[in-house]
Amino acid sequence: SQASFAGWDFILQRDCAPSSAMPDSSGPSDDRAAGKRKRQQEPGDAEEERRKAAEAEQAEDDMDGEDSDEGDSDEAADEDDSSDDSQDDAPRNRIGNVPLEWYKDEDHVGYDLAGEKIIRTLSGGEIDALLESKDNPNAWRTIKDHKNQREIVLTDTDLEVIRRIRKRMTPSAATDTTTMVEFDNPDARIHPLNSAHPPKSRFLPSKWERMRVKKLVALLREGKIRPPPPPEPEVWDLWADDVPKRRKGPPPLPAPKLILPGHAESYNPPSEYLFSAEEKKAWEEQDETDRALSHIPERFDALRRVPAYKEFIVDRFKRCLDLYLVPRALRQRMNVDPESLLPKLPSPKDLRPFPTHVSVSYEGHTGMVRGVAVEASGQWLATVSSDNTLIIWEVASGRPFRSIKFNGPATAVAWSPRCTMLVVAAEDAIFFVDPGIDAAARPGEENVSGEVEVSITSMLTLRAAAKPQGDDENADKTEGAKARAVRWRAVEPETPLYTSGCRLTIATDGDVQQVTWHPKGNYCAAVSPKANAPSNQCIIHALHQQKSMRPFSKLKGGQVQSCAFHPTKPHFIVATMRSVRIYDLQKQEHLKQLVSGARWISSVTVHNTGDHVVVGSYDRRLVWFDLDFGSKPYKTLQYHDRAVRCAAFHPGKFPLLACASDDATVSILHTKVFTDLMQSPMIVPVKRLRDHAVHQGLGVLSCAWHPTQPWLFTAGADHRVYLWA
Repeated sequence: SQASFAGWDFILQRDCAPSSAMPDSSGPSDDRAAGKRKRQQEPGDAEEERRKAAEAEQAEDDMDGEDSDEGDSDEAADEDDSSDDSQDDAPRNRIGNVPLEWYKDEDHVGYDLAGEKIIRTLSGGEIDALLESKDNPNAWRTIKDHKNQREIVLTDTDLEVIRRIRKRMTPSAATDTTTMVEFDNPDARIHPLNSAHPPKSRFLPSKWERMRVKKLVALLREGKIRPPPPPEPEVWDLWADDVPKRRKGPPPLPAPKLILPGHAESYNPPSEYLFSAEEKKAWEEQDETDRALSHIPERFDALRRVPAYKEFIVDRFKRCLDLYLVPRALRQRMNVDPESLLPKLPSPKDLRPFPTHVSVSYEGHTGMVRGVAVEASGQWLATVSSDNTLIIWEVASGRPFRSIKFNGPATAVAWSPRCTMLVVAAEDAIFFVDPGIDAAARPGEENVSGEVEVSITSMLTLRAAAKPQGDDENADKTEGAKARAVRWRAVEPETPLYTSGCRLTIATDGDVQQVTWHPKGNYCAAVSPKANAPSNQCIIHALHQQKSMRPFSKLKGGQVQSCAFHPTKPHFIVATMRSVRIYDLQKQEHLKQLVSGARWISSVTVHNTGDHVVVGSYDRRLVWFDLDFGSKPYKTLQYHDRAVRCAAFHPGKFPLLACASDDATVSILHTKVFTDLMQSPMIVPVKRLRDHAVHQGLGVLSCAWHPTQPWLFTAGADHRVYLWA
């Protein structure tokens, strides 16, 4: 054991002594020699040797320090001065562990022992500190105690302690770091006395403990082991504030009162209360529960002549039933005015402008008008109908400008937001149409009509990369519907469609119910709910690259019903039968799923701020989502008696929302969205447009807003198209 102590002495001297006190060279032979000498020394000699070593180490530390010129007597004097206890060193502030940040707006920082406020005296910025450092020679050793609001000047002893701590030394030079006392404490021993490996049983869970725990768990589940009840209060505090409340019994219920007797119960009633023969026969034939009187009125000369009442026992029994079956709860009736429960909405007169009447009627279709779209400048209107025609109208006059005849019913149409170009869905294909309209220069842009025509012509010219190789007929036989849905073709120059303005076409996998453009005009999305391949239900076509993308191989939630592009972010909103999903096209990941609660979604529209989404459904509901609130609907509105076919926000500055339904009406709602996130949107119904008629069970099929005016275009199954102003 003495040899091990000598080894520990060397380790402690090497780790704890200053670098100047370390020997320059030492080896194992020197350590063994030192251990051997210590074993030969007596206990008194060992103590003397340790004392000398401590003094030598202290002398070397003093030589290495910053204040080495001061003697041992001065250092001892400083230590004596710093060790004096005085009232100044005691803490003034008695607020405990309260953070000082709580007092940052107050003129004090706490309270002293007498309860007086400790006024904030330590103040000043960096300039005051700089001036203080120039004027006060002791500023470099002065620290500020903000809690007690006083300045403390560090002594030489304090600086020496800080210097030793920063050098990873003991604070006091008198600390003996060369010796170690080993106390015999078997309970705290962490080092094993032998080098044998511990047995494997110490690392395995105990079998008996597992059985015991299993038994306790079984008893807990059976309820046989319960927590101990709380101890009863030993002392009853008469003056306590929290007096245990006594449970009051139910309020006394008054017994149901009997009906007071009237003239019919008298022994000598007036003659008008006596029954005739017919009345008596009718009373006897009536059911007992339908009788107004429980007995037949009779007249007697005196009260002593009244016989015993034969139904006395039956009446008493019924009275007992009334007392037994009386309700045991009192229900207070609330006298509330129903009008006070309705929300106070502003008057529609204060929310103008909004469309109120038909201004222009566009007549020329002979079939159901399936879609309507407005050009970005608001000058031209395009409509498609089941009579296989596409008609371009002049908005102001209602004059048809151009008509294109297809070989099948036209189902959807959309104008490009950047140029006068149309995309039309007809005869199981998508056509990109150049209507030949000279686009006027938009505000802030200097475009010449010729340049616009050239750009549209270049965009609608089939590129070499998109041209099919080989014979077209053979290609159609070899490739299936899934491949044809992304194959771009040029319309033959000598066909009537080319003469009408159709330049490019893409075959579709089923009827296209909706086409929509990206706000920048680079991409167009087409929705085919009845496509044979699930990946063809929603396809995004890139016009500039003349490529088509199928972003979804298969979507959960049923068929794709509608889609929309986010106005400001690269997000794509897809509405299936029962939910709405939001995808990030740039990162190619799913962001959020909105649970609508509707059975069958028909359309989806996005507010121009991008934070609100409205969904229309075939079960007559209009579901409003606030994307900042979560995946649940913010409001569910119902204003129609039949299916909602289309819902559309105004794309401009007007806070308007249109909802078209199969009941041949269109609801106009004032929907003001505030920039303050703490204020909810204001939704007020202002007008119901009713000039359309129901045809074959269908009403208004589509609607679209004018881009700059509060005007609404509606297309119905009654072959009519209206402009509401």
